[in-house]
Amino acid sequence: MIGCHGARRGGTPGSGRGGASGFTLVETLTALALISLLLLVVAPQREVFDQWSIARAARLTERHLSGARLNALAHRRPVEVRLSGARVLETVDGGGRVVARLDLGRSGLGPLDSIRVRPPRVRYNARGHGSAGSIYLYRGHRGVRVVSNFIGRIRRHSFRF
Repeated sequence: MIGCHGARRGGTPGSGRGGASGFTLVETLTALALISLLLLVVAPQREVFDQWSIARAARLTERHLSGARLNALAHRRPVEVRLSGARVLETVDGGGRVVARLDLGRSGLGPLDSIRVRPPRVRYNARGHGSAGSIYLYRGHRGVRVVSNFIGRIRRHSFRF
């Protein structure tokens, strides 16, 4: 290819460089610096995101337990809340019919890592009194324990591990 002054230029046509291909050292270092700066800004946000996500899941769990208690009172029959699948809480009446369902894998700002129910079922009798039980929610290094006591009071405790 002939240049504007009649001198021959190397490289492939349309490459714009004289035989060189790839990125220069300056371009590579600039890209790495921008990526590392972006990671410094985004990484701390993960903790905030985990905190919001688990707080929302805990509020939804509290509402689900309150709804189960109110269902037992309104219909004058016992109900129980149990874990169905990996991240789904179900309220089941005395006849085995599912009354309410809460999918904590989809309800929060992001999925929870795991859920435990101890004992395996939280029960409410026809007067709204419950069996003592806890539902543990985990995400990242955070956890929330949603507790229901024998008179049906529900509260939550946050913890880190």
